[in-house]
Amino acid sequence: MRNLMLMLMCLATGGLVSVDANAQEPSAGVIFFQHRQFKIPFKNEQKAGVAQVRLYTSADQGRTWQFTAAAAPEEQHFRFTTLKDGFFWFTVQTVDRDGKQFPASFDEFKPNLKVIVDTVPPVVQAQPLPPRNGEVGVAWTIRDENLDLALPDSVRVEYRVVGGEAWLPVVVPLGGNQAYWDPKANGQVEVRVLARDRAGNVGEDKTTVSLAGNQGFANPIGPAQIDSFRDFDRKFVNSKQISLSYDLNDVGPSGVSSVELWYTLYKGRSWNKLTEYPLDLKSSLEPGQTKKLTFEVNDEGIYGITLVAKSGVGLGDRPPQPGERPQFWIEVDLTKPVVQLLDVLVGSGPEKGKLSIAWKADDKNLGSHPIRLSYSEQKDGPWTSFAEKLPNNGKHIWKMPEQLPYQFFVRVEAVDRAGNVGEAISFDKIKVDLSLPKAKILDIVPGGQ
Repeated sequence: MRNLMLMLMCLATGGLVSVDANAQEPSAGVIFFQHRQFKIPFKNEQKAGVAQVRLYTSADQGRTWQFTAAAAPEEQHFRFTTLKDGFFWFTVQTVDRDGKQFPASFDEFKPNLKVIVDTVPPVVQAQPLPPRNGEVGVAWTIRDENLDLALPDSVRVEYRVVGGEAWLPVVVPLGGNQAYWDPKANGQVEVRVLARDRAGNVGEDKTTVSLAGNQGFANPIGPAQIDSFRDFDRKFVNSKQISLSYDLNDVGPSGVSSVELWYTLYKGRSWNKLTEYPLDLKSSLEPGQTKKLTFEVNDEGIYGITLVAKSGVGLGDRPPQPGERPQFWIEVDLTKPVVQLLDVLVGSGPEKGKLSIAWKADDKNLGSHPIRLSYSEQKDGPWTSFAEKLPNNGKHIWKMPEQLPYQFFVRVEAVDRAGNVGEAISFDKIKVDLSLPKAKILDIVPGGQ
């Protein structure tokens, strides 16, 4: 009965780790996973005698154990789901056909597996450094509970010429927090710093450097400052490149020679001029023409912008002053919502014909009705929507129409106010035909008649 092999397999990654459960000794190794739902397969090498296999979980390192799931030996796996990240210990208990349990009590439980569930990517902040000796530089800070800077792939720095496609690696000193290198280019260079924690979550931040110094937007306001912006009006965009349209009023006979773009990062307490756009004096005198300009920011964040026009003889409004509100607020949000599909249940009995979907979606910029549900016979689509613009209340019950496929994948999508879409898809096809066909003998006749 004790010949039980317990294995952990994360369905999303295909990783497989096996641990011998015979010894019931704590494992020194800890497994890191970036998913909150996975299967725990087991192999019962002694077929006879075992009636049931039980899974127990401890979230306090063995002080207490919670019954989590039970399975018949032929099922060969449990399914584990957690609503939050954490450090989990797992152990199994077998029950024989006489009801005898092994181990017999919680005091005898020892962890077969130790798993840290970590779905949070590292928080990375990149900061351009002043150029020196013909080299550009970048510094970074990284915050993560499960980051091991001693691992060679924990931090990567890459760069490319702005507008280019291929990213080139930068040699990063192990455990370091800054690097200098020759970019082999005189223009602006885009740099990204990537950090990978032990669960495989990757966080990144980008900035722009050049041999002439940082000429773009400074880094935006930090998370603590963003909280005070939650309730004010702003335009959400999911791109670092931003286009805006504007009009010119009170234009005199000398026309308009240029338009200056000024920006602030914190409620107008300080202002900087990003650039100046020269205009054709003749075209600036033509009435009713909406004009456009494009600019680029280095990173996510909240930016206040104001335009200042200059006449053909150099006159115009003064630049915005500290404390002055901008003409327009913009929030650049490039982050997709984090979505988890917690459960999909097919109704039976009085609930037959209904499908219950439970999910969790997180994002700082979710709207009031951000959820869309859909199904598909293939995991890569095409997808058919069956519920849209749902509130993010975590649950929806769908009365399934006739003529549906007998099994299909379910997808939950969440869209934020910037248009970023996060999704979660069921691991397996959901079987909605729960009929159990039975064969009934009608008659018996001799021979082959």
